Amino acid sequence: MVSESQLAIKAVVLLIPFILIVLRLVVVLPSVKLRKSIGNDNFIAPNVHGSTIMIMLGSGGHTGEMIRLLSKVKLENFNRIWVSSSGDSSSLIKAKEYEENLKTNQLSSIYLTLYRARKVGESIPSSIISTIKSFISTFNSLIQLKELPSLVLLNGPGTCVPLAYILFILKFFGLAKTKIVYIESLARVNKLSLSGKLLLPISDRFIVQWEKLALKYERAEFYGILV
Repeated sequence: MVSESQLAIKAVVLLIPFILIVLRLVVVLPSVKLRKSIGNDNFIAPNVHGSTIMIMLGSGGHTGEMIRLLSKVKLENFNRIWVSSSGDSSSLIKAKEYEENLKTNQLSSIYLTLYRARKVGESIPSSIISTIKSFISTFNSLIQLKELPSLVLLNGPGTCVPLAYILFILKFFGLAKTKIVYIESLARVNKLSLSGKLLLPISDRFIVQWEKLALKYERAEFYGILV
């Protein structure tokens, strides 16, 4: 017969991995930390000149909003990774136009196209398959990069969800240090988008553009309309 002490030892051995996972989540999961008072809308740290910033673009107005948000950032001080979804050629064109208008092009810029997570009006079974393909496509694209970004800027296209979660998982395992910054779309006045709800727990900074949302969601930062 197995003694009580042996059972206790087995239970502890089984619990140790679970405890370690929970402790690691406490360390890396932003949602378990108190929101800090930032005091301004400078969502880029001032001491990261020459680091890499990833910018997620998206159809349906997301790219237009992101381009306007970037007016607050001295993008020429960063290596840039522009990301768009498959089938979204217009966003890539706008990214390249933005690059041409930069004052200097000393640092690098590259373009990634990820499999689109979900199309508008797509059925639930089909969207599940698309999302899985998007996770695979995103993972394969990220591991081929020479360097993972120091920061990723997101504002709501569906493909940003696999991107953010893969970066968070890599951060969980100590393979990345990417800060995830999510800026909710201006169109979201009373409630978050689905992307926003999914990314609220894992975003290092979560910025909304309407005070109603800031009052409703504890971790949300509000600085007025940014676009």
